[in-house]
Amino acid sequence: MGGLRRILYHCIRLIGGFAIAQRITRSKLRILGYHGFSVADEHELAPYVFMRPETFARRMRILHKRGVSVISLDDAIERLHANTIANAETVITFDDGWASDLLVMSILERYRFPACIYITTEHLSAGADDTEAFNVTLAQMVHRSRRDRITLRNIHPQLDGDYEIAQHPATVTATLLAAAARIGSLQERQQLLAPLAEALGLDYAAFVMGGRFRFLSKEQLTALAKKGVSIQLHTHTHRLPSEDFGEMADEIRRNQSAITELTGILPTHFCYPSGEYSPWHPEWLARLGIASGTTCQTGFNDSTVSSLLLKRYLDSEDTSDIEFEAEITGVRELLRGMRSTLKWNYG
Repeated sequence: MGGLRRILYHCIRLIGGFAIAQRITRSKLRILGYHGFSVADEHELAPYVFMRPETFARRMRILHKRGVSVISLDDAIERLHANTIANAETVITFDDGWASDLLVMSILERYRFPACIYITTEHLSAGADDTEAFNVTLAQMVHRSRRDRITLRNIHPQLDGDYEIAQHPATVTATLLAAAARIGSLQERQQLLAPLAEALGLDYAAFVMGGRFRFLSKEQLTALAKKGVSIQLHTHTHRLPSEDFGEMADEIRRNQSAITELTGILPTHFCYPSGEYSPWHPEWLARLGIASGTTCQTGFNDSTVSSLLLKRYLDSEDTSDIEFEAEITGVRELLRGMRSTLKWNYG
């Protein structure tokens, strides 16, 4: 099915359909979403989290070739409110603040494309600049282990037990992550990675070499901000409480405080962790003075879309260049609109 779709897109481009779609949708804002980039083979297991730098370079070349206007998030929100999006303006965003984002900064500089990085800040306030992303690191370790089963003893009461890996690596990963979520502090979880790697038959130091799963440090974030990269909000601990406004406000304010201390600029743009939000979150964010909120909902944006529920396109290593080009020119957006209309009319 994917192959047929790509052939269709090539045919549409050949007869000028991409150019027509770009003109039709030129008054709608595009927002692209990325996470980290592969130092080695991370993308093979998690193509929606890690992309090869060469793939990202091709994406930026497509934007440049199509004459798409890449603008800052500040400019985008201002133009949305003024209803002056006119050239398929596009914003480039990165979630979480992976150290591997540094691998593609020179590509952005080559085209003079601005970008925004939404960061969590728990590891910064804990004074741990070399923090690995626990969930992603553990998932990668389980799937890379060559052991059929493991027995965890004296690692942590929440984690100790017997696990069958060979037939159910995803189940084992989910079980371990759910148990680890009940472990209190960031530092405590970090200290578990090395013994878990040993139990899985892996050399932990070699496995994380090159900062594969590391977050950006204070120094790196400060340097990026000085170069004009916008550092914005993603909550303090990558969680957005939905039961209590005060708890949610604390997540945002701690996030804001840490970023302001690093950059000297008060961040007012927000990205929902994992794209999850409750119906009342936009109103709560507005009460805190947040100017925009990006989701993981696919689509374009115009003046009818709430600036606190902005749609994005989350690019992936598994997405072909022709599919990306079909997205950025508006072909896929027009097809989504057609499907929505048909569904509405015919139920």
